[in-house]
Amino acid sequence: MALKLKEMLFNNFGTRQTVAKNVFWLSFGQIGTRLLRASVIIYAARALGAAEYGVFSYVLGLAAFFTIFSDIGINTILTKEAAMNPEKSRQIFATSFRIKIILLVFTALLIIFVAPYFSKIEAAKPLLYFAAMLTIFDGIREFAIAFFRAKEKMELEALVTTVTNVAITLFGFAILYFAPTARSLAITYGLSAGTGTILGIFILRKEFGSMNSAFRRELLAPILRLAWPIAITSLVGIFMLNMDVIMLGALRTAEDVGFYSAGQKIIQLLYTLSSVLAVSLYPVLAKFVGQKNNGKTKELMEKGITASLLLAIPIVIGGVILSGEIIKFLYGESYLAAIPALRVLFFTVLLIFPGYHLTNYIMAHDKQKKAVPIILIGSLGNVIFNVLLIPLYGTVGAAIATLGALLLINGLSWRLAKKTNNFFILPHLKKIVSASALMGLFSLTLHWLGVHVLLNVALSATLYFVTLHFLKENSISEIKAVFKI
Repeated sequence: MALKLKEMLFNNFGTRQTVAKNVFWLSFGQIGTRLLRASVIIYAARALGAAEYGVFSYVLGLAAFFTIFSDIGINTILTKEAAMNPEKSRQIFATSFRIKIILLVFTALLIIFVAPYFSKIEAAKPLLYFAAMLTIFDGIREFAIAFFRAKEKMELEALVTTVTNVAITLFGFAILYFAPTARSLAITYGLSAGTGTILGIFILRKEFGSMNSAFRRELLAPILRLAWPIAITSLVGIFMLNMDVIMLGALRTAEDVGFYSAGQKIIQLLYTLSSVLAVSLYPVLAKFVGQKNNGKTKELMEKGITASLLLAIPIVIGGVILSGEIIKFLYGESYLAAIPALRVLFFTVLLIFPGYHLTNYIMAHDKQKKAVPIILIGSLGNVIFNVLLIPLYGTVGAAIATLGALLLINGLSWRLAKKTNNFFILPHLKKIVSASALMGLFSLTLHWLGVHVLLNVALSATLYFVTLHFLKENSISEIKAVFKI
């Protein structure tokens, strides 16, 4: 039994087993250890208070905004091209990294010398040096992870991610105990992120060691040509993810940023649930597209989006009902002002979960160029919505702006994906919607009865999946089949 389990979790021998293995390791690395990392963020919010926590969140948000210049799609191209051309993977790795390191240095300089002019929060400016360091560490680590994904070695990704998040958690708690300030946490955050980066470099020491000999100048132009549409898409994605925080900092106060970020961290952690499945399916999807197997591509797309919505729909219903209890449990009474924005942000889950699959579908078909106008429309909409809504409604306005922009992007992306290779989702959702509605009524009843939020979530989730089982929902059977070796 132990040998069979080891073989299943550390080897690739077939599509179904490989997907199952990758989902397991990504779930452990992306969800399990991020929950651990989230604990220090929640503790920081309590220990620092909304204003000081707002400074820390604003620094991370501002730095994240400038990371639009640090990748330009290089990681995505590395994963795709190395997966499709394994015999050239080392050359693709070396050439891509040459581009990557130039971009990282350029981004770090932007954060140090340009970012201060974007902030009216003076306490945030001295911390940008550590944000620049964090950007370099994160960039190199994510590059290594992109190569692990190309090789469908998500167990290595899980190892690197786990080491990173454990280091941030342990050192974060320690520094907050002795010196609970935004500055001390930013320094610790940046230094701790380097542990996973060093491990990633060590694992790929042969690839990094052959950087000069494996570099191919003739690959530069093809990589950049494939990357630029993804660069714009990623640019606007990061722009949208952080624009609400940046504009809140510009138009409101650090305390508002702290309240908004408290809810945003919860939602971003939930996004990981769908990204795990999308990342695990992407190499298989790319292979099917490369083989021009439209039938299997369509089937995989339908199963992926349906599985994501199987999680998203009950999360949104339960999240809206329990937002108040979630905030009080995680952050305490001093963060009650975060509740209204969190309720709105929960609706973004309905868009982000299938959105990961739509993005992968479009990129696997090399339709990145057609996605560029969509992203630009969504970006412009996000700015306009924020300018109009934040002065009037504060954090709730920022949340509504994000939701509106995502509606624009997902609607247009859905149309493009269906034109590329049509698929159908609505026929698969009837039982999921019915089970979600029943779960929502049950959760609302428990809430009225004063049942603790954790017990409410556990009982409601149990009822939901039991209902799907009795309704003989196909996605449940598919999930069981994926893990059946």
